[in-house]
Amino acid sequence: MLGPRSTQNPAKHSGKTRLLGPPPDFRRRTHFLRKSPGAALCAPLVGGEVAQPVAREPWAVESTRETRLEVMDVKPEPGTLSENSEVLFSFGVIADIQYADLEDGYNFQGNRRRYYRHSLLHLRGAIEHWNTEDRPPRCVLQLGDIIDGYNAQYKVSEKSLELVMNTFQMLKVPVHHTWGNHEFYNFSRNYLTNSKLNTKFLEDRIVHDPKTVPSEDYYAYHFVPFPQFRFILLDAYDLSVLGVDQSSPKYQQCLKILREHNPNSELNSPQGLSEPQFVQFNGGFSQDQLNWLNEVLTFSDTNQEKVVIVKHCHKI
Repeated sequence: MLGPRSTQNPAKHSGKTRLLGPPPDFRRRTHFLRKSPGAALCAPLVGGEVAQPVAREPWAVESTRETRLEVMDVKPEPGTLSENSEVLFSFGVIADIQYADLEDGYNFQGNRRRYYRHSLLHLRGAIEHWNTEDRPPRCVLQLGDIIDGYNAQYKVSEKSLELVMNTFQMLKVPVHHTWGNHEFYNFSRNYLTNSKLNTKFLEDRIVHDPKTVPSEDYYAYHFVPFPQFRFILLDAYDLSVLGVDQSSPKYQQCLKILREHNPNSELNSPQGLSEPQFVQFNGGFSQDQLNWLNEVLTFSDTNQEKVVIVKHCHKI
């Protein structure tokens, strides 16, 4: 959503991209996102209002979503497209690739088909599309669940990840990776920190404001793909029982939170919960990460920047 900056916990907006606007005096022009032709999924934002997500075409696989979003500058009438509208820049988005070298299957509920091998073809198609654009995107956001959890069961996690990452090498622009629950089904947090899925080196460092440098205790950073637009990647599994050693204090802390809100013997089940987000495959934000986020947003407010926040989190 677009609006004044808020320090509200982003976990309450799970499953959605939250856009936080700058102070009111910066609203001299209207910016919004537009879906490019052939894209599979997006939530267009027009004149400060969030439209409903566009339904995917029937051919889109259940597990892979890709699109290209254009950031527009509308000059004559806020909230409208015209011949005078200017494309400032675009960025690619792909989520839930969930690759595995397996035959087609179904989701946990058994009501949606999963195309494990076919997802790699969609990734290649998306990369080819982005690479051949007349105006290439400034970057691509990979929003987590890059390989499926089944890889861990068959002990091929590293092999599958290498195959997908080699495919990403064909992309001509930087790719920023977020981490989802399937990353933690396959790997520990320590492994991910030292893997190619850690793209913190692409961070935009604000030299004179050390408070905007994230801690090494969570995976989050920010960068500027275009002047006056700052993108922030959050670690939605900062507080989680996934990917951490079961003997660690952090695991015990997160398990305690889960059991306080989820009395089910199966902690992945939301059955009967008034707050169904409290399940094992979800995660949360530490106060330390939220404090860091607030510092970055304060910096962006001061410098009159638009902010896009992305993360991977389930919507129950």
